[in-house]
Amino acid sequence: MDVNSRDAREAHENAPLVSGKVRRCKKSHRIAENEFKNEHINKIFMVKKKSTKITDDVVIRDLKNFFTNVNHPIYNYGTPSECGPNSPYHRKQIEVLFEKRYFHWVTDRNVNYLISEGFLEEERTQVANFVYRSDIRYIKRDINRRIKLIKRYTDPVIVRAVGEYAELLSEFMFVANNFEIVGRNTNEYKGEKWTKTNHNLDFIIQKDGIAYGVEVKNTLSYMERDEFDVKLDICEHLGVIPLWILRYAPKPQFDEIKARNGFILIFKSQIYPLGQKPLTDEIWKLMRLPVAIWKKFPEKVEKRFLSIHKSQIRKKTS
Repeated sequence: MDVNSRDAREAHENAPLVSGKVRRCKKSHRIAENEFKNEHINKIFMVKKKSTKITDDVVIRDLKNFFTNVNHPIYNYGTPSECGPNSPYHRKQIEVLFEKRYFHWVTDRNVNYLISEGFLEEERTQVANFVYRSDIRYIKRDINRRIKLIKRYTDPVIVRAVGEYAELLSEFMFVANNFEIVGRNTNEYKGEKWTKTNHNLDFIIQKDGIAYGVEVKNTLSYMERDEFDVKLDICEHLGVIPLWILRYAPKPQFDEIKARNGFILIFKSQIYPLGQKPLTDEIWKLMRLPVAIWKKFPEKVEKRFLSIHKSQIRKKTS
């Protein structure tokens, strides 16, 4: 089965919320630790999705190894954390942890399979849905610790600050490189206005006679498909080049924006404002999620931004 199907992901998102454990008949899974050796995992870690079709069987083996093997590569990069094979993980967390390997919806689909198989159990709460290996007992305390943390970083004040801070860093990058900001939170440019929906663009910037419609997303989830498409339509209507500055994006979104003559810059870590280090330290400690505190975008992000602009200058003058 091709891993690019979204059926399971959509089925999960549309399922009703039910409190308590979703139990399935259990199958033995202790052999999983030995059935997929570390060197095989390391090879998969380097597989490029664009050049290799990864089957669901590979994803399932990888997930099983993650839930049984303390030496899984995901546990071994960066500074140590409390995450391990015996920990509970909320659904979005697993998607993000595996996003360099598989699309979010691919990971989600195969987690669903492991729940149905009995290898994993699911605990659904009003805050998030958690999964853990089905032979783990006394998991409630660990889940409750994570629920408290999720409530902290999903507080509306924090969410708004995180979004606004990424926009601030983007604005700083534009100004530092002599781009003119001609509009903020706007749907108008040079007498043209988007009226089909209430959407707007975070910025419209220009330099050297080239204008960009900019959208900034500093979220763990991918940019929503409907919003992605509408913002592309706005750029086309206004006659500006789409430039999305995103924490992360799947290859299909890169392909789609490229087909519309646009670009995506990814910065990988969710950026938190200065002063939030205790929170980001706790997020990493309990969840290993990619969070960071930056004063500006890394140099490689800025270089990519300038490279895009140089390519548009060459295109304009050729």
